[in-house]
Amino acid sequence: MAKKGKININQEEIDMLVVNTIKNFCADTIYFKDRDSRFIWNSQQHADQLGAKSPLEMFGKTDYDYFPKEFADNAKETEEQIIESGEPMLNIYEEWEKDDEETRYFLASKYPFYNKDHEIIGTWGISKDITDMKRLEKELERSYQKVQRLARVDDITGLYNRRYFYENLERTCSIYDAREDDTTFSIIAIDIDNMKYINDQYGQTHGDDVLRHVATAMLNSIRKTDICFRTGGDEFVVLLPDCDKTTAVNVAKAICANTSNQSVPVGESKFEKITISAGVAEYSAGSDMSEIISAADRKLYKAKRNGKNQLSY
Repeated sequence: MAKKGKININQEEIDMLVVNTIKNFCADTIYFKDRDSRFIWNSQQHADQLGAKSPLEMFGKTDYDYFPKEFADNAKETEEQIIESGEPMLNIYEEWEKDDEETRYFLASKYPFYNKDHEIIGTWGISKDITDMKRLEKELERSYQKVQRLARVDDITGLYNRRYFYENLERTCSIYDAREDDTTFSIIAIDIDNMKYINDQYGQTHGDDVLRHVATAMLNSIRKTDICFRTGGDEFVVLLPDCDKTTAVNVAKAICANTSNQSVPVGESKFEKITISAGVAEYSAGSDMSEIISAADRKLYKAKRNGKNQLSY
């Protein structure tokens, strides 16, 4: 075990060792500038980052020699504010778009640089490369968005699912209930005719093709503001904001026509004409989401009872 003893080194030598250690081995970039934002001292990491042979090569140069103009303009403006106010600026977010390379991201803090008479003679700063952290953040964000999408989207048809329908319907009811004008919204409840027969006769794989066929017919028929959902096995709903019953009926007729206009392959050289039954309901102010769902379902069941392949409203 090493014995404790007196440190045989003076403060001036310690200061020199500290400066040299920071200059040569600090992983973050450190730089000092004069009042005209010209480099007067740089760490080795800063030189390496900017492609300089050594820190000495950077002496007297500015950010304009290494960075795009917009980046350099922002840096100079920040340094001028620090010189004028005497206040540091911490945790400055910076982006460096290098030609044909990945954008680099930094978190910088900049301070006033004083002489021995406590006069501001420039600025100094320390900058941390956070590119890897930003990349991880973006990957996590993409993963989160994917999870969110999977939680909302039906994997067979690509339409939104039942859970997300209820979320949207509840929010939509609240919005329209608070309105003082006469605008309203509608929903269309849809059920595929004879879906059990198709699954039993041709198998679930072809049944899934039928589901996708109906989903496509819906998407090709709706307005830009409308939203389609698959809410059950062969059950679908369309939510139509700012839409009265008359307009909703026209959309529903288009969905019915687009569904039946083209037969769906359900086996080798076999095609089936697919039809749907649909019910339309319009929201009434003061009612809740269960009431408009019940109203649309009642119309749908009426269409089913009356022979299917039709619309009830």
